[in-house]
Amino acid sequence: MWLEVEYLPTSLFSFKNINATNTAATSLLFPTPFGVKMGLVSQTIQNYNLDKGKEVFEMVKNREIRFSLSEEAVVNKTFGRITDLRNRVGRSKPAYREYVFLKGSLKVAIEISNLEDDEMKLLKRLFIRINYFGKKGSFMQFKSFNQLEELDEDYLNQMGEENLKLANKSIIQFTEDIPPKANFEAINIYNSDEKLDRKNNERIFVVNIEQTLSGEGYQYYKLCND
Repeated sequence: MWLEVEYLPTSLFSFKNINATNTAATSLLFPTPFGVKMGLVSQTIQNYNLDKGKEVFEMVKNREIRFSLSEEAVVNKTFGRITDLRNRVGRSKPAYREYVFLKGSLKVAIEISNLEDDEMKLLKRLFIRINYFGKKGSFMQFKSFNQLEELDEDYLNQMGEENLKLANKSIIQFTEDIPPKANFEAINIYNSDEKLDRKNNERIFVVNIEQTLSGEGYQYYKLCND
């Protein structure tokens, strides 16, 4: 069973590729499973308390997250300046950034087997409260819920799956998830005693492309959603 959550992007989207450097930060076309789960935990802490946040962390930690993308995407390629705080000395330097225009809805599906009614209601309240993924300013407007027995074919496949389908053109998106053995303190940014062990947390999604166009400063993708 899956809970499908549909969002409408209302601004340019940016989510740093996990393999990108700080000065050459390419963007994914969608959030990571890790980012979605951290959004749920963050909303829990903000609207309830820290103990409730720990409960939600354990509830969603090992659940699968899938994505169905919008019809079209335009990646805007820009250069700006950032403040580098290396060695605690601030200095300005040039940096590459990408911001993505998404035409159409972004759908996020989370596996919900064995959830109690109260947990389902809480999960829905939290998804409604999430208003951005990735870089602040990447705003998303909640649109609707849908409960599914199985995911539609327009949901992205992961590398290595038996039902993986490739188009004439495909791009790979490297994302991350919460490692299976991680505890709450490992993802707590205020805890300097523990670090997140990033083993067994990579999720590689395949995005099939119907058409591409490119020019100075942009890359256009028309996505295959069937």
